[in-house]
Amino acid sequence: MNAQSLFASAAINIGLALITIFLFSILKKQPSNAPIYYSRRLSHRHPIPSHHHHNNWCCSTLLRFLPSVSWIPQAFRVSEDEILHTSGLDALVVIRLFKFGINFFVACSLVGLLVLLPLNYTSPGGPYKSSHSMDSFTISNISRGSNRLWVHFSCLCLISFYGLYLLYKEYNEILAKRTQQLQNIRHQPAQFTVLVREIPLCSEHKTSGCSVDHFFSKHYPYAYHSYQMLYDATDLEQLLELPVAFVTFKSRWGAALAAQSQQHPHPLLWITEMAPEPRDVLWKNLATSYRYLPLQNLLVFIAASLLTIFFAIPVTAVQGIAKFEKLRKWFPPAMAIQWIPGLRSVVTGYLPSAVLKGFIYIVPFAMLGMAKLAGCVSGSKQEIKCCSMVFYFLVGNVFFLSLLSGSLLDEIGESFSNPKNFPSHLASAVSAQADFFMTYILTDGLSGFSLEVLQPGLLIWDFIKSHTYSRGKEKVPYLYSMPYFRVIPFVSLSILIGMVYAVVAPLLLPFLIGYFFFGYAVYINQIQDVYETVYESCGQYWPYIHHYILVAIVLMQITMIGLFGLKSKPAAAISTIPLLLFTILFNEYCKIRFLPTFYRCSIQNAMENDELDEKNGLLEVNYENAHNAYCRSFLQPQVSSPPESSSMQPLVSST
Repeated sequence: MNAQSLFASAAINIGLALITIFLFSILKKQPSNAPIYYSRRLSHRHPIPSHHHHNNWCCSTLLRFLPSVSWIPQAFRVSEDEILHTSGLDALVVIRLFKFGINFFVACSLVGLLVLLPLNYTSPGGPYKSSHSMDSFTISNISRGSNRLWVHFSCLCLISFYGLYLLYKEYNEILAKRTQQLQNIRHQPAQFTVLVREIPLCSEHKTSGCSVDHFFSKHYPYAYHSYQMLYDATDLEQLLELPVAFVTFKSRWGAALAAQSQQHPHPLLWITEMAPEPRDVLWKNLATSYRYLPLQNLLVFIAASLLTIFFAIPVTAVQGIAKFEKLRKWFPPAMAIQWIPGLRSVVTGYLPSAVLKGFIYIVPFAMLGMAKLAGCVSGSKQEIKCCSMVFYFLVGNVFFLSLLSGSLLDEIGESFSNPKNFPSHLASAVSAQADFFMTYILTDGLSGFSLEVLQPGLLIWDFIKSHTYSRGKEKVPYLYSMPYFRVIPFVSLSILIGMVYAVVAPLLLPFLIGYFFFGYAVYINQIQDVYETVYESCGQYWPYIHHYILVAIVLMQITMIGLFGLKSKPAAAISTIPLLLFTILFNEYCKIRFLPTFYRCSIQNAMENDELDEKNGLLEVNYENAHNAYCRSFLQPQVSSPPESSSMQPLVSST
């Protein structure tokens, strides 16, 4: 791809983004669109901004049809405390992810644009010195064996250590916010409740309920309060008792102790864990035996792998479009594109990233459907699992396959004719793929985020409803939850691309700054006005985000080891290995220092929250509420139940 193709892609994406943003700003002011753009505010009966406050009717009407970008600066004025209070820590984690990208890539851009970019472009004897290729701004323009590569090594170390510092800082701060959030929502019934599975039958009465009461009364005599068995209510005439129960305790420390202990010498009996929030429970999955979960997870893994392999076909085809210079040699009819002025720049610059983005749009939803088969007991765990599935799909297909297919299409002819030069050609190809990823970041950021805020699908659906079967009826807010399974993996992939190319092609970095600033504003708007909070995992997404970013740093370092070797600088390659080992050790330390607190509740924090309730006289009220929170009668249909709910509903068996 040449500079003309990159400029064509930038112009198209910027133009489409401006049109979309202006259209959004106008549509948002129309009262008929409030159920789309203010669905969260309407559902909570919060006031929505008025666009009819002018005394002059003509002026007020005119303002409603004038485009505005005032929502963008307003987004940057929203504090983290506001987000935490209104939408919870999970929503704040997404915003902190965008903030991480801003902080990291602003610093990288200073290093890349002020140091590496001039260094690459002015390299004496560079292979692209006299050409107009974008490769003249990358490490490809550095001649083999040049001492300038030590500057790249120094920048690699600086960027790596800064990234690790930000990761440690974020982990530490989010952990503190998690501890505080658990205290703020200490009235939640999940803090008093333990989910118990694989309950054996009582030898005397041949029921699981009796067994639960005997077991916890004996082993937790002072903390145990009550239990609720689950029944299969598909046949009301003959209820089938499931070996699953919600056990309520009189204190948080009692629940934490029971949830984090092995209850029986046989590890597949009396399996305990902290219960999810009542609104987060996937009741249908509780009917799945714990012993079958490994098999279900294996099947999900196989299905996700097959989907990843299948998508290799369109990704490779996309790279064929991007590598037009080679494609026209193998497919002569493609030369007709050159006859139309400017069309080649559009086809090679904008089209590949747009087509790729269109192909992978459905992937998160397909992965979510697979994750539902894994038997997760809560929607939050299901969505977290889906995040990892989507992320590794994107790494495999969008990053690695785009890189390899592009390199192969570009170099396969040269490799056969000059096999000795293959390493140098491969190094050039790795750097040359930066322009494709620039267009990908532009498309994903500008077009992707613009469509996210516009919600064109809902607009079309609302128009159809309003003119067909819902004509004349009062509109209901279109209330949806934050699509973590879609947002987090794609943003993490952008961080990975930016990190891998931070030293290789610093010209990519300014695009990433714009990507994260725009994404920050868009999702602040969506969190405040559109998306509803359907569960609160208190930041359990962050350990996975931390892992994704660590993967990006490791890939950056491995890539540079290979490039230093291909550039005939083995000393720099060997010097990078200790940096890689340090990164891996840092990750292991973070697992020890932070990770356990995200999955287990400390007895100290549990007792402190109990003491706060005792001082306020709320402890008994809270655990009584916890007992009642998991009571759901099968005789009364749950109209507000999430789609994952089914006929597998629990009945209460109180003691």
